[in-house]
Amino acid sequence: MAKKRDSPKLVKIKDAINLINEQVSLIGIVLEQREPKRCCNNGWVCTLKIIDDSYPIPGLTVNVFSSTVEELPQIKNHNNMIVFTRIKVQVFDSGKRVSAACNKRFSSFAIYERVGTGDDLVCYQCSSNFHEETQYKSSLDVLFKLYSFLREIKKGKCFDLVCKILHVDKDTNHVFVWDGTDAPPASILSKRIEEEKAFSSLSVNTLLSRDTLLSFPTVGTILRVTLSSHIFHKVKPGDWVKIYHLLCEVDKGSWLGKVTNSTTVHLAQDDRLVEKIMRIYDKRISSKFGHVPFWSFPSPPGLTETDHDSAPFVTLMDIITFPKVTWKYRCIVRVIASYPWQVEDFYTDENGRHRVVLTLEDPTATLEAFLCDKDAEYFWGLGFKDTEMLRKKQNRLLGIRQRSNLVLASRNPPWIECCILS
Repeated sequence: MAKKRDSPKLVKIKDAINLINEQVSLIGIVLEQREPKRCCNNGWVCTLKIIDDSYPIPGLTVNVFSSTVEELPQIKNHNNMIVFTRIKVQVFDSGKRVSAACNKRFSSFAIYERVGTGDDLVCYQCSSNFHEETQYKSSLDVLFKLYSFLREIKKGKCFDLVCKILHVDKDTNHVFVWDGTDAPPASILSKRIEEEKAFSSLSVNTLLSRDTLLSFPTVGTILRVTLSSHIFHKVKPGDWVKIYHLLCEVDKGSWLGKVTNSTTVHLAQDDRLVEKIMRIYDKRISSKFGHVPFWSFPSPPGLTETDHDSAPFVTLMDIITFPKVTWKYRCIVRVIASYPWQVEDFYTDENGRHRVVLTLEDPTATLEAFLCDKDAEYFWGLGFKDTEMLRKKQNRLLGIRQRSNLVLASRNPPWIECCILS
């Protein structure tokens, strides 16, 4: 019996592309698969493009060679994971590009998918010379977490997302997607004080009609994504998709996903990741605190309190889509703006009537709430008539730590508990 050769140590794709003419072993997520083709020696070749967390773009091209088409990789779904052992890294196009070759004489492969409600990892195809299955299980589990949830997005970073398309708006060239999690609160950059006007939000509820919003989930962030017709023309509302390499930005305090030149979209209707996302969401909304923003836990900092401790919490999207016009709600929000901005302007006439508009935000929407007269006095409490004390309370509410005639520092308003009357 021939002695089994030890496989080279697993490397990341980013490192592998620098190991020209060497044999490497690596694990990747299948991004593309081309149809098998005949080779000049009457064998077969199929070309895969794979990615990992070190090299999401443009990915590594791997050419798999075999004497029969049946022995080539038979990829069931994009996002299946593949292990390659002893593939040879090569250059082509006059040394400008890198690929790898998987030849049965010295290389092997195994393809994995998630099955069952427990997300068990199962190999559904491997080459006859693949013998190292157990040693790669932990690395496969790590790579499976390559996809981000919306709660993990960061400004200026690209990420991969499995999400549901809720709405396609060709008038504004946007699609609206959701995965049931809460995006982190975005920091707010303020302009000069004297230029501050009524806050203009680009939250989803300000861009779409209420009739459209009625079909949306009321828990979890709905992300606005710039529409690219050549990418999204095959998808429609209700589809679950995998979006690769989406750039995340903040636009007027709201998260925005931007399609880049390397962004691709694939249907994920039957993918196990979808089942996992929905299990997490169903567990969340069945909880007593399912409508409480994820980022407000373990509890708001105690700036406010309410007299309705027994009332269930709701989201701002719950309020916007609630069928009854007059109703009282209890929620946890951030106050991201007030208008007028200067506390001296809170009083509208000689009779001292108090009137200010607070812009509230949670992961689902933004909402303008009027704070007037007796409700204002109750809200602000002691020092209601003291301008300096009122300014300090407003600054704390808005997350303002310092103020000057120049540009204000970025603000991160705290979470507060409040009651709202529609």
